[in-house]
Amino acid sequence: MSQIVAVFGATGAQGAPVVRHALEGGMTVRAVARDEARIRNLHPEAEAHCATLDDEEALVKALNGVDAAFLHLPMPQSPEDPGNWMKAFFAAAHRVSLPLLVFTTSGSSGNRYPSSVIIDGSTAGMKAVLSSGIPAIVLQPTIYLENLLVDVFLPRLRGEGVLDYPPLPATQKMTWTSHEDQARIAVAALTRPDLAGQNFEIGTPGAMTGPELAGLLEAWVGRSVTFDPCAPEEFGQRIGEVLGSPETAFALSDLYGALAKMEEGSLAIETRPVEEVFGVRLTPVSEHVSGWAAASGN
Repeated sequence: MSQIVAVFGATGAQGAPVVRHALEGGMTVRAVARDEARIRNLHPEAEAHCATLDDEEALVKALNGVDAAFLHLPMPQSPEDPGNWMKAFFAAAHRVSLPLLVFTTSGSSGNRYPSSVIIDGSTAGMKAVLSSGIPAIVLQPTIYLENLLVDVFLPRLRGEGVLDYPPLPATQKMTWTSHEDQARIAVAALTRPDLAGQNFEIGTPGAMTGPELAGLLEAWVGRSVTFDPCAPEEFGQRIGEVLGSPETAFALSDLYGALAKMEEGSLAIETRPVEEVFGVRLTPVSEHVSGWAAASGN
């Protein structure tokens, strides 16, 4: 019998790859998001379930009878949102006796990182999941590689050949996490109830400095690229102005300001242990970028 899994945020950047990889692995997938028509259009082979994370009854319907579920929290609109979402989800999960939850913190988390609003929130979410009484595996990704596909993050890249993100020192080597690699790990984790209660830092192979990343991006953008990082405050302000959100500006400035203070090498993680534990092959950063270049015709 095929394993039945629920994937929340199924139409988003994180959830959609999990649905795709789960379907490719022969799982029966309940794709859960706000817009049922969009779910059906994006994932015609999945079961479409419409639910929001503050609707306990809808969550019960989506979770009832599944073998495991994948969850990440969307961008909150208010400070109360994460707590309210988790309260409703935990209540629903307990009502149906959810056998296994795979949760991603969606970013850097854990006590080894400096304090920031985002890191502290992600760490609190991880601890809440692990202490919820629901069998759970927590994935702790690094900064997402797909941020490089967002033009607002990289306004000077194509026009000037300047990579000014991430706002970290040029000598700092860091591990990125691709949504695709996170999905591979998540789908494997959905079959591993024996790992419940554990948390794993995850990433995409190929830790590199900003200048090394700039060199890789040249084939994608079709021109020479230099790394000239902006200040964390400048980056936060840039994104905050686009979104019209001073809160986002502060949170991102605070996050990257904290990461910029970490010792050299501390943002690079070893990905081989995760590959061995979950039995997956993760794709090096260079291969992801080569794929972008091929897709763009460069």
